[in-house]
Amino acid sequence: MDTVPDLPTHLETLRACPAARLDDFIRDLSLNVDERIPLAFLNGLNDSDKLLCWRAILICYTVTQGQQIPREIQLRAVLVDFNGLDSLISAGTGSGKMLPTALKILLDNPADHLTTITLSPLKWLQVTQENDFNSRYNICTVVINEDTPRDEAWWDVCNTRWHNCSYAIPNPRVLAHENPSKQLLDHSHTPMCSRA
Repeated sequence: MDTVPDLPTHLETLRACPAARLDDFIRDLSLNVDERIPLAFLNGLNDSDKLLCWRAILICYTVTQGQQIPREIQLRAVLVDFNGLDSLISAGTGSGKMLPTALKILLDNPADHLTTITLSPLKWLQVTQENDFNSRYNICTVVINEDTPRDEAWWDVCNTRWHNCSYAIPNPRVLAHENPSKQLLDHSHTPMCSRA
């Protein structure tokens, strides 16, 4: 009897499996007929970009238990990052700007121990994002702001946490302090800026 894989195992399968296996997942979930899938956009992509987008869609669908599927603009943001380009997304609060960040983190190989950073000037926004990433996307997230201890001993203890943390949301003023800056930048991957 087959057992259902745990989420990290299932995500690793989606990250690494060949295109034919992805096609099986898409067919099994009937995603190719889901009206939320931007098929016209996907069909216009080259094979490698299309494969990356389908991985992102399947990972999003899996992590959110079918609740979320990225829209075209969100997939475009993922592609820009994975193709080594810069982007600027200007959209209102609640429009879905953070989903591409979550997808890029979920597409990364956890064995690389990468940490993505989003600069966020507001504590309430930091807390909201931390909650969403930890609970909705199952991404280990840490907030760093004025309330974070500055003493060396605290950062020494937390240094081991960076190997499990994929996402850090510091307040920009915190980066002026040597300890947080060094810890974050030593393990950072994709710096981003979020402002209200």
